[in-house]
Amino acid sequence: MNRPINVLVLTALLSGTPLTLAANDRERLPGIVGHDDRTPLDTQEWPWAAIGRVNRSTGGFCTGTLIGPRQVLTAAHCLYDMRTGRQVKPADLHFLAGYRRGEFLAHSAALSVIVPDGYSYGTGTIRADWAIVVLEKAIPIRTVPIRDQGPPAGAVLMRAGYSQDRAHLLSIHDGCALGKGAASPGVLTHTCDATHGDSGSPLLVWGQQGPAIVGIDVAAGTIAGDTVGFAVPSTSFSETARVTLAKNK
Repeated sequence: MNRPINVLVLTALLSGTPLTLAANDRERLPGIVGHDDRTPLDTQEWPWAAIGRVNRSTGGFCTGTLIGPRQVLTAAHCLYDMRTGRQVKPADLHFLAGYRRGEFLAHSAALSVIVPDGYSYGTGTIRADWAIVVLEKAIPIRTVPIRDQGPPAGAVLMRAGYSQDRAHLLSIHDGCALGKGAASPGVLTHTCDATHGDSGSPLLVWGQQGPAIVGIDVAAGTIAGDTVGFAVPSTSFSETARVTLAKNK
């Protein structure tokens, strides 16, 4: 039987305004489990070049990953205006690949978005909280593949995203893992530190060919009193991604 879940969705509350937070304040950020294990990553090499910010012209940002020349994987709730609860127009969504200290390797506005039928903003539908943003123009950066299967048992994970308190530099948590607590079908739990702005950030596993996406971070909450992160597994969106890549080359 699934245990009680109390979920706090990690929406992007802030714009790209720089923040300076004390160490103790960082420890209290939602989604930071115990000690803050995030590390700033000051590089634009692959695969980090393929990870960028999804900015909303209406305000706020999330994290997205280039999975095709014109396709960006992110969280579905990132495509909505928090004040109105309405989906943001594609033209008001901008992907900045390899964003770093106000600069970026490439940029494109969105042409269209794909959100699963089962998703409804603000209702806690975690298992359907994923989206693919189709860009207006192709970005010439090597993409990050999606793993068709779920993460292997005992997998060592890495999560990389743009946190609200480090909005202008990618932060990673290397060495986190799948959570022990069971959530519900179609939802992964994990121990990777992530907070506002990190929504949509990829959970990666390394193999012989390099990193692959096994999930995207979408929320934080508690299971039986323990704080955990929640992610949508790659098995939920890998097929749609494959079809989208074939249609929008």
